[in-house]
Amino acid sequence: MQESKTIYFSDYPSSGKTKSGLTIPFSHDDAELYEFLKPLSSHTVRRLIGIDHYAEIEIAAAKAKTQVATYVRELLHKSATPAKKSESEFFRIQSTFRGGRGSPLHEWYPYLEGYSPEFVTNIIETFAPHARDILDPFCGSGTTALVSALRGGIGYYAEVNPSCRFVIEAKSLALTLSTKERHRVASRLLEIASKARSLICKLQPDKELGASFISTFGKRPFFEDHTFKRVLQTRSFVNQLEKDDPVLGRFLSIGVLRALVPCSLLVRRGDLRFMTENELARGLPDFYEELCSGLNLIASDLLDAEAAPGRTQFVADDARAINKHMPAKVDAVITSPPYLNGTNYFRNTKIELWFLRKLVTKTDLRGFRDAAITSGINDVTVGKLSLARNNDTRFRSDLLESTLKSLNEVAYDGRIPAMVENYFYDMHDVLATLPSVLNERGVIAIDLGDSVYSGIHVPTQDILTEMLEDSGFNLNETVTLRERQSRDGTRLSQTLQIFSPKASSKRLPKTPDVADRLVGWNKLKKDLPHQKGEMARRNWGHSWHSMCSFQGKLKPAIAHCLVDALMPESGGQLLDTFSGVGTIPFEARMRGHTAYGFDISPAAVAISRAKLEKIDWTEVDMLIETLDTKIRNGRKSKKRSIKKLEAIRFNGPLTSYFHEDTMQEILIARDFFQRNKPVTGSSAVVLASLLHILHGNRPYALSRRSHPITPFSPTGPTEYRGLIERLRKKVERNRASADEVPDVFGQSFFQDVTKKWPGGINELDAIITSPPFFDSTRFYSANWMRLWFSGWEAKDFTARPADFVDERQKKSFAIYESIFKQANERLKTGGYFAVHVGKSTKCDMAAALQQVGERYLHFEDWFSESVEHCESHGIRDKGTVTHHQYLLFKKLS
Repeated sequence: MQESKTIYFSDYPSSGKTKSGLTIPFSHDDAELYEFLKPLSSHTVRRLIGIDHYAEIEIAAAKAKTQVATYVRELLHKSATPAKKSESEFFRIQSTFRGGRGSPLHEWYPYLEGYSPEFVTNIIETFAPHARDILDPFCGSGTTALVSALRGGIGYYAEVNPSCRFVIEAKSLALTLSTKERHRVASRLLEIASKARSLICKLQPDKELGASFISTFGKRPFFEDHTFKRVLQTRSFVNQLEKDDPVLGRFLSIGVLRALVPCSLLVRRGDLRFMTENELARGLPDFYEELCSGLNLIASDLLDAEAAPGRTQFVADDARAINKHMPAKVDAVITSPPYLNGTNYFRNTKIELWFLRKLVTKTDLRGFRDAAITSGINDVTVGKLSLARNNDTRFRSDLLESTLKSLNEVAYDGRIPAMVENYFYDMHDVLATLPSVLNERGVIAIDLGDSVYSGIHVPTQDILTEMLEDSGFNLNETVTLRERQSRDGTRLSQTLQIFSPKASSKRLPKTPDVADRLVGWNKLKKDLPHQKGEMARRNWGHSWHSMCSFQGKLKPAIAHCLVDALMPESGGQLLDTFSGVGTIPFEARMRGHTAYGFDISPAAVAISRAKLEKIDWTEVDMLIETLDTKIRNGRKSKKRSIKKLEAIRFNGPLTSYFHEDTMQEILIARDFFQRNKPVTGSSAVVLASLLHILHGNRPYALSRRSHPITPFSPTGPTEYRGLIERLRKKVERNRASADEVPDVFGQSFFQDVTKKWPGGINELDAIITSPPFFDSTRFYSANWMRLWFSGWEAKDFTARPADFVDERQKKSFAIYESIFKQANERLKTGGYFAVHVGKSTKCDMAAALQQVGERYLHFEDWFSESVEHCESHGIRDKGTVTHHQYLLFKKLS
């Protein structure tokens, strides 16, 4: 199967409606190169090929007499050298900030103490594959929280440093913006980058920021004079932009933060310090050029980004208070605490804190240090240490006590043993909160290194292991990430430690049967086959899926994949509690299963019934003949009144859609079906066919030109269109493919799913369903004409929607309680309940339904997929859904 990578260029020809990108296809032979390039940002790929502008590539490709995509792929073969790495090598490389270079958003701010997105992803997939919501108590530049959100979960985080929180918030914002808004912001950032010097140089410096520099840092300059002036002028520019366009102002500020230290007289080498004369002799970059480089990077990454299926959530600045603020428990804790290495994390970001107006006086920096975990000598205070020592509940450890004793005997600075002691007291306060915020089968992953002072080894990992064991956790695994030597030759290491609650650490392996039954689900989760090849086509599947167009219908390929993943080979029983027009049950029938469906829409129930229940085609012909006679006789009698129809108007008056004679035939047919309800598959297929031809954009339809899914306001000439002629043709099209449908019959029920379910539906192998999305188009208004034909009157469009789940769930998801409760009663032991929902900027439905479902069924797994690429089928307003989410529950007993 061919894969592709899109590279975005600011000058790529574009209509303005889609991303400005060049798509490079990769064959099977290029699979290794594709896997190497797949996680990289466009900015990084452009650096690899050494060309930033599409126009230059076109010229070079033309000279080489080859296609542009082929030329770029050849350049990538020459410049990109993917190397195979073992798992341990992968962990080692990705456990540093440098290991994440090339990943979108990662390089916005150089947080040297961070790790790569791939590192977090590998931890999750290796040690916590079912983790959805994840906590990082020391989030730094946000990598763990952002990876969690990109995987569809909630990335909870704590971070005491305001500059780091500012960066996390900007990255999170990038993953919540719509495609249109990301493109707008990216375009404006590129515009600012191209004119930065002229836009900023004419502004007055921010005097307040200039004064706060003196009051905070004194008179020794951090910048050359001309650069300092430009920084103050840029602050004035940011001030104005934050008022006029806050979203754009946030990303511009990130660009500025990224440029501050590189253009200053200071350098980060562990700690932030002044440059030496030799370092200064190499010259400093131009501030405007550095700013423009950062803005171009951010703009490029915004084009690469997609809306995250999950979200991030700030919990607290102080990690020691997490348990007081967490709204729910998490599935995993993944973090890298401050190392006990003397690094002053606030001093390292003091220039950024100053620019963000978080440092105004000298005492502000001291206040931040006091709030942080003690990890450097300057963090030590008598007050903090005295408070910890006088705490009767503080952690006791013989290993810690012996280490402190040795340090006190030989340390060259009395603050060193105090720093070590304070560090472990602070860390204990953090780790002691984890039992109350972690699910009972959760995982803790800690990336940490040990230290040495005055020749005394401080076994940081071992002491933290004692703390977690004291809090009820077991150490399951230790992965050595890196080994190094201290200046005195002591061997030190950076490790990844994996912990789990003692009650769940000795888990029994899944039986082969259970594991085999999840193979299909995991394959669906990994491959998303419905997005590829033939299954990605709009008209994939049996023609009966098009028996009647219907707004909100699930893609048949998704239904097929879910049925294939969770049902036995044949002969099973399936229920869809929100069956709509029967897409999921019909796919189950096509696989030889008995399928049932519930719905509250009379039109949907009829269409579903036609797909699931037995059809006698002789009876169908007789029914059409009877209807034909009714219409012929009706046209000879007095015309039916259309006065009541005047109140039926959504996209236009109902009568405006049809020629007056066609309208009369429709009224006769409607009355016929109200008197002869479709209680069999035979009568249902006639009604379903008639519902389909009610409106559309081709001659098959009875209406003037409209839309086949939603009856938009009609256009074009008003002409008579005979009902019976068109009905027969549609029925014949359905009959032509009937032999392809197995003789296995189910049933469609007119049923409020929140009330007691019909008897006889028991021992289900699976319930697979797709409830109405939280802010999706209202089904009753989108399908108003077909509901009217099925019996609704004007008053029903006001009264009946209150019964629909898509309205009721906006008040509370508690309406799903009875659904999950009855699911537990009707599923056989080992049966699955799969839910397909939509995530939008307004609601994370998966998170809400998981909380309800877990009370009745075991939560097995979840995943999500972006749907921003999906076509609109001509419908302008497709709602705000950015991702589809899949939840899987199981009945254990």
